[in-house]
Amino acid sequence: MNKLSDKKIMTSVKEDIIEMLAIPFERHHVQDIFIRFLKYRKTYTKIKITIILCFSIIIIFQSVFSSPNNISSQFDNKVIFQSCSFSVAGYLRLPKGEGPHPVVIFVHGDGPTDHTSWGYYIPIMKRMLRAGYATFSWDKPGTGESSGQIDRSQLFKIRSQIVIDAIAALKKRPELDHSQMGLWGSSQAGYIIPLVLEKSANVNFLIAVSCPGEASVDQWAFQIKAQALCAGLPTREAELLDKCVSGAAKARTYKEYLQYKNSLSNYTTLLDTLGYTRDILIIPEEQWKSKDLNDREFFNPVLLMEKINIPVLAIYGDKDTQIDPIQGIQAYQRIRDLSGNQNFTIKLVRGVDHSMIKSKSGSLKERAQRTAEEWQTLADEYLDMIEEWLQNLKQKVN
Repeated sequence: MNKLSDKKIMTSVKEDIIEMLAIPFERHHVQDIFIRFLKYRKTYTKIKITIILCFSIIIIFQSVFSSPNNISSQFDNKVIFQSCSFSVAGYLRLPKGEGPHPVVIFVHGDGPTDHTSWGYYIPIMKRMLRAGYATFSWDKPGTGESSGQIDRSQLFKIRSQIVIDAIAALKKRPELDHSQMGLWGSSQAGYIIPLVLEKSANVNFLIAVSCPGEASVDQWAFQIKAQALCAGLPTREAELLDKCVSGAAKARTYKEYLQYKNSLSNYTTLLDTLGYTRDILIIPEEQWKSKDLNDREFFNPVLLMEKINIPVLAIYGDKDTQIDPIQGIQAYQRIRDLSGNQNFTIKLVRGVDHSMIKSKSGSLKERAQRTAEEWQTLADEYLDMIEEWLQNLKQKVN
């Protein structure tokens, strides 16, 4: 391996350190720094590594023990708020300059996550801060410093209430512009945000990223089809698979349900390999009859957004294999047309997956092979899009 120049070494180190100091200082940040420096071990001399490590340690101590005007204090304010039965730990980051500041509230996707989504949000937050917007996110209940566990049978209801309570907590903050409080949300947030908009009049703009425009039963069928295509299943077979998965979920009689499930048995090996074993299983008739068609998996989020009148930026990636980007774009176009909203922007970013990261296939298999560093390497086009849109929005308001 060729040795890089000292200048490139220090530039890379500086970027790593600044990035990690832009979020609340925690023990795992020390681990992150040392893990990143391991990549230099075989490439550079021990003297250079020692200098770099000493430099990082000095900055860490400065961030912890320096005055209240340091970077960490400026960007991070812990906000504890109550929601449902949870004590939720939120983190407010303020941009430079005098307030009050507009704020972007992050609405998480599915699964356990902390306030930075394990670092994934950091590049996005940086751009928002640079555009002059504060950011607010929280540890999901059961993660980080937030208490409790969310009952998944009430998932959408509870998650939307947490967002509403977060907004209420922020309206008490004098450093924020309460007339410019917006939401950024990705993936499952596409089901949560419409419920928030239905109940709250305190959302003033929206950035929707990779948000589904259909019920989750259809979204799930698309995801299985897309993974099967990535695994080499012919298009015609993949379309049939999609139809069977969706049909089994929507079947109105147990006989119809069994017909679709029996057809799915032709794909047992493939589904098992891809991790969709539960979609092969057949449940007893009595259990099937207890299915509630009002359950969250049949909830179409688009129906609650047809009268939306706030500025919207909707972004999709053409390599997304988790939600259908084309269907999503068409759904948001219908929302725009039905609402008559003139401040409604829809964008498709080429070559990126569900997370707005450059990808060859967009498959879950490819995503699973990413390193922690790669998960923070979001497409510049996507980040530019958000920053420019927020800057323009701020100019229009002012």
